[in-house]
Amino acid sequence: MKEKATAEPVANEAKEVEARSAKALEKAIADRNTLNKAVEDLKVRDSLTISLDQLREDRDWMRNHGIAHIVGTILEAHENLSAVNELKECAREAGFKAGYNKCLNQVNPFYKSKFTDERSGFHGVDTEVLYVVAVNAYNNLSISAIEDIEKYLEAEDYVDRLRLLYCDPGEEGTVGSSKGDAGTSGAKED
Repeated sequence: MKEKATAEPVANEAKEVEARSAKALEKAIADRNTLNKAVEDLKVRDSLTISLDQLREDRDWMRNHGIAHIVGTILEAHENLSAVNELKECAREAGFKAGYNKCLNQVNPFYKSKFTDERSGFHGVDTEVLYVVAVNAYNNLSISAIEDIEKYLEAEDYVDRLRLLYCDPGEEGTVGSSKGDAGTSGAKED
């Protein structure tokens, strides 16, 4: 009986220790889950920060370099240069003929013999129609560089693709960020 009497408090104390240990374990598991959730939240927040930084970098590159490259490509495209030169030439000729005819109209009232545009290089040429044709041709102009640029702009990683297209060794910013990120899409182009 004595042994039973001494063993009973030890057993009760062991049960209490076991219960406290179980509660401590549950609390530790709950704390670990809370910490894991906090770590995941921080990872998401860090990922969002990196994405936001990349978007800012992409926006800055587009603002400082990309738009200028795109506009330059369009303006310097052979099709555009040819059409603009044709348009300028037709406008110059139409203006010259109009000025020549205006001069004839102002001079003719003072002379008995009437001056005509027969000696003009534009005699019998309808420069106005040629000018209208040149304007219509320019308005309907198709520039192959624009089609290439549009293909890049439709991609998710369009900034990276434009950076590759307009790779300028002296230009700040490379594909992705300086940290080695892949850029807008998160995947580098092979």
